[in-house]
Amino acid sequence: MVAITATSALGALCVPVADASSHSSHLHHLKNKHKHAAAAVKAAKGDLDESSAALRGAETALAAATSQLGDARDHLADVTARLKVAVKEEKRLQAALERAQARLAQAQADLTDGQQAVDEQKDRVRRHAVATLTAGNTGVAQVGQLLQAATPADLIGQIEYGQVVNGAAANSYAQLQAAEVVLEVKEQQVAEATAEVADEEQQAEERVAQVTDLQAQAVQAEKDVTALVEQRKNAEAAAARARHHDLKVLQREKKREAALKQRILRLKARDRNRTVRDTGGLLMRPVPGYITSPYGWRINPIYGYAELHDGDDFHAPCGTPEVAAGDGKVISEYYSSSWGYRLILDLGNINGHNFTLAYNHISQYVAHLGDYVQRGQTVALAGTTGWSTGCHLHFTVMVDGVAQNPMSYIAG
Repeated sequence: MVAITATSALGALCVPVADASSHSSHLHHLKNKHKHAAAAVKAAKGDLDESSAALRGAETALAAATSQLGDARDHLADVTARLKVAVKEEKRLQAALERAQARLAQAQADLTDGQQAVDEQKDRVRRHAVATLTAGNTGVAQVGQLLQAATPADLIGQIEYGQVVNGAAANSYAQLQAAEVVLEVKEQQVAEATAEVADEEQQAEERVAQVTDLQAQAVQAEKDVTALVEQRKNAEAAAARARHHDLKVLQREKKREAALKQRILRLKARDRNRTVRDTGGLLMRPVPGYITSPYGWRINPIYGYAELHDGDDFHAPCGTPEVAAGDGKVISEYYSSSWGYRLILDLGNINGHNFTLAYNHISQYVAHLGDYVQRGQTVALAGTTGWSTGCHLHFTVMVDGVAQNPMSYIAG
């Protein structure tokens, strides 16, 4: 949890040992007043540990809506582009189909004309053969054979056999053969044109189906974008309300901490003083875990301003024992909306300065108000209460009510 300003780093909300008993009733009142508050919040993604669960949820929803809207717009653009290409291809295929149909119609007309030409030529050959046979007194049976001939080859064979072929007849037969060849070519052209039309029709049908599907996708994509625009608008409004609420909470706590800091400074003179030659090893580690977020200034990811992270965040799974970093007295246990359940340990005056330790986001107290504890004694169990995204210990060291880098005083 990051304090709102450098002066608000006084998360201790404590008083010197000499005045602790006079304030115990007030501190118990604070604790009881906030007992109804939630002891923990669900873990949330993102760098939002300086905010309430409501704001984390609102920011997460906003980020999700923004991402989904971007995806939906990309999908709409993709569908629209593919639809444009498909419509263009549909028009090309339709034109190709119409040309193929025109070629088929022409081929069918040519085939009809060719069939008519063959029929007419057959009729002329038959008439010529009958005339030739009649003029030559050829038998009626031979005439019948000629009339029953099915192909030009049959006619030629019959005529040659009956010796009725003359120059004019041979010319008629040649013309008939030529007509038959032309007819076969036209039949092949009709077959090819028919296959081409069938292929073009299939491609056109497939493209029409694709266009229809893409049109439906585009309509749905537009609806999705419209809905997500509204969803993001609502998420932005919810996030703005949550930010406003959090700022009000921080402002209230800032005022309370500033007032209590003045009380600590006024009562500081009442504590006895002890001298320590080297304060570099004054404190022991409050938990064995590593530091996940160190003391120092950084930009608040929610509000965008510079602020002091007034302590070290130690990795500490829920239930991890938190020990007294030095000998002292528990002067406060209470709940804060942002810090969660806290324990304040006063070490007294050292080298003329008051040293106070704050354990934040704890799940359970082990030491209690008024208890004297020794270095290494368990005072609380780690948790994730208040504005926290997961179990850890936010450990604050204050000198004369001002937060300092804990590692400047921790041995090792």
